[in-house]
Order: sequence, then structure tokens, then C-alpha cells
Amino acid sequence: MNLLARAAGIVVIGLGMVATIAGLALPWTMTGGRHPDLVTIAGIAFLGPLLSALCVAYARTEPRRSRRIGAVAAVAGLAAAVIAAALARLVEPSAGIGLGGPVTVVGSALLVVGWATLVVTGAGKLPGRDWRPWAGVGGVVVVLLIAGGLAVDWAREGRFVDATTVGAAPATQAVVTSLPYTGVELVGVQGDLAVLRGADGIRAVWLGNGATAWQYLRSDLPSQAAGLVDDGVVVAFGTDDGVLVTGLDAATGAQRFSQRYQSGKVATVRAAGRTAVLSGTGVGVGDLLGLDARTGAQRWRWTPARDGAACDVTDLAGTADTIAVAMRCRAQGVDDVAVGLAAADGVERWSWHAIQRGSSELRVYSMGAGFVTLTGAAPQRATYMDAITGSVGARHDAVGTLSVAAGPSLIYADPGSAQAHLTAVEARTGAKQWDVSLAGLGGDQPVAGVAADGHAYVLWRSRAGALRLLTVATKDGATQEERAIACNTRCPQAFVAASGAHAVIATREEKATQLYLSIT
Repeated sequence: MNLLARAAGIVVIGLGMVATIAGLALPWTMTGGRHPDLVTIAGIAFLGPLLSALCVAYARTEPRRSRRIGAVAAVAGLAAAVIAAALARLVEPSAGIGLGGPVTVVGSALLVVGWATLVVTGAGKLPGRDWRPWAGVGGVVVVLLIAGGLAVDWAREGRFVDATTVGAAPATQAVVTSLPYTGVELVGVQGDLAVLRGADGIRAVWLGNGATAWQYLRSDLPSQAAGLVDDGVVVAFGTDDGVLVTGLDAATGAQRFSQRYQSGKVATVRAAGRTAVLSGTGVGVGDLLGLDARTGAQRWRWTPARDGAACDVTDLAGTADTIAVAMRCRAQGVDDVAVGLAAADGVERWSWHAIQRGSSELRVYSMGAGFVTLTGAAPQRATYMDAITGSVGARHDAVGTLSVAAGPSLIYADPGSAQAHLTAVEARTGAKQWDVSLAGLGGDQPVAGVAADGHAYVLWRSRAGALRLLTVATKDGATQEERAIACNTRCPQAFVAASGAHAVIATREEKATQLYLSIT
């Protein structure tokens, strides 16, 4: 047994020397490929692999002193491991934890384990040519390599992530009224779950009782944006030179991918079929990224620019195979432009220039197999265009201050001068489908809206700040329900999402860290 342990110790020492040298050569950060200073590298290299190599050679000439030599080498290896661990902890997580630091620490630790084994076993011969003792050595080495790999993975990623997957669905249903959750944005509704984004990551809560279903949180990076794409959640975290994008299964919270990309600050994540489109908004947005929502593979990168100058991105909308990007360009005066990109490869299919302009920025909505742009001063001009060819169809005046896409129609909410109205217009033809007056909402302002499964949900705010949710049938505008939404103060930020029979309303104070959810 001593011979077997001695052989394993020598092999582990060899692995430790190789791993330490490799770790010192590998970059310690993912941003810029930074390393420790040369003096520190030289110190770790001397205390670790170099001193171990000298001790191996000396022990062969002085076998009677092998235990003393091994003790010296083990202490030196421990010193190297302590220094390497201290330096690795100084790496900023936002710069990305490179392989160099964790691999150096693991290599130095292997040196300590190997030399400690030799100190215990003392001098002796190694096993001969019989394969059976060496098979045991191989088993020990495999176990140590697996343990080392897990340690490296934990040091680089695992220690920052707090993730759970979905448990059993709630057995009872209850109406949730104003429950607080850590978060800054209601991402959307997927099945029986409402997905919330906080500064630290993503949470999903059951619509039935408001309990947390799953979460993916990070302590190292702040979240920037998230979106529902292809039955999944794609969330972007800010890093030193771009973003870390993580894809999660929306139903279970299981991780699909987690990769870094060079990018500017991401403000929105939109879906175009299976492609997740990441973009900033406003001035200096940088490139748009098109990622496969299941694998994280980068499909394309596109720069919003015209006439040699960068443009502001004002809105995005996606169909199954096209993403429409609304921009304001200033290379030759103010020019509002909508550009259609192929979702699969980012190739520009068409562009459309607005004729009617105003202070309001260009907006774009997905309408089945096409898009509708809204531009100009009040009343804004709505223009329908084909998603594939960009060919322009019917135009009509927007008859409200809030627009909600509902299948092939746009539903406009207008506070009116005397009485509020809801009006539905068929986007392709511009024909008015219905117009209903809303009693009791005089002076209220529409602040958010969404449509799903034959219903439109429009949130109104009174002059006093009270919120009221109106549910109407999209086919004829008939009122289905009117409900007051609890709000502690004026709730300047409000979000609405819907799926199936549920609507979710989230309110948040400006710069607050909590969302208050109400679920119908």
C-alpha cells in the first residue's frame, strides 16, 4: 500500500507542476487577458513547480532525507497556493474570472497533496510493470482531476450563482393583490408563471398564489435587460467589456446557456422567432446582437448607422423571421427610419423613411405577418408594411395616445376631452372595427396595455394617481371587468402582461428595488 500511495504522490506532484505552469501562462481575466505582475508569477513558479522539481532531484540523491525534503516542498507549495488564492480573489468578477487563477490554485494544491503523501509514506520503491497497482494510481488521479475541475468551475461561476428550478405547481388558486417582490421590471407571463427581473437576476412566481417557482440570481454582475424568447427567458448581465447572456427555460428555470459577448449596454431583449435580439436604446447604443435563444450562438451583429454616422434606436419589434428596428438618424438632418433585418442572419431586407415627423420618436409594432409604424405629431400616422418585403400598405391616423397590438388590430386608448374611448383599427386595411365610450374614466390617462387570448387589458391612472384596470373583448370592445389596482403612492412606473385568463400588473416607484404585483 505504501508503494501504491508513493506512486500516486509522485504522479500528483507531476500533475501539480504542469497545472501550476499552465495556470500562470493562462489569462487570469476574460477581459483583456490580464495576468499578475512578473515578480508574483516568478514567486509562485519558484515556490511551486521549480522548487518541487529541485526537491524531486535532491530526494533521489538523498533518499534518507526524503521526508524532510518532502516537508519543505509541501510547505513551499502551500505558500504558493495561498498567494495564488489571494491574487485570484482580487480579480473583479465584472472582468470575468479567467482560467489562470483557479488553475494555478488547483495546481499548487495538488503539489501540497502529492508531497504530503510522500512525507507520510517515506522512502520506497515504485510499483513495477504490473498494471494493477498503476490502475489504482490512475483511479486516484481521475478522482483528483474531477475534484479539481469542479473547484475551478465553482471558483469561476458557481460561487456567484444562486439558482433553483421549478417545483410542484400550487394546488390552490388565489387572487394576488399587491404582493412585494424584489425586482425592477415585469418581463412577461409564460404559462402559469410571471417572470420578474431584479438587479440581481430573474425570478418566476406562480400566478395561482404568488409563490416563487424558480430563480436565477447572480451576486457578481448587475442585470440590464431580459425578455421572453422561444419559451425561454434571455437575460443580459453587464460586464467590463460587454454582457454575459444567460438563457433559461421559462417553464422550469433550467439553464440553457451562459456566454459572454462584446457589446454596449443592453436595454431591451426582443424575440424574432428563435432569435433573441439584444439592443440598447437612445444615443450610443452600439451594435445589435442576434443570438440563438436555445444555444446562445451568435447569429449576427448589426450596426445601426446611416450615411456614415450612428443612429439612435427608438424601438424594436419582431415577427417569426424579421426584426424591425426603428431609428432616428441625424447625419443629414433628422431622419426617422425603420429597417427590416432577417432574424436568421441579420441581413437588411428593407428600409422605410418616415415622411411625417415630429418630436415623438418612431415606434414599431408587430402585427402578425407585418409591422405598423407610428410617427409624427398628434395625431400620429400609422403605416402598415409587409415584414418580408417592406412593401407599404394602408395608412391611418392613430386615434389615441396609447396603442395596443391585438392580433391583426391596433387598439387605441384615448382619454378624450370629455369621455375616454377605445377604438380598434384593422392594421392591414386601416378600417375601423369598433369604437366604444368609457363612462367613469373622464380625465384618466392610459398608461399601459396588452392583449392576449381575445382580451385587451388597459391600465388607466386618475388625476389623483389611482390605477384602474379595464378588461375588454378585442372583437367588439365590450367591457369584461373593471378593477382597482392597489398602489401605495402614485406608482410612476406600471407594467402589464397577460397570458391565458391571467393579467399581471406590476407597479414600482422610481429607483425602488421592489415591484408590487396584482394578478387577476
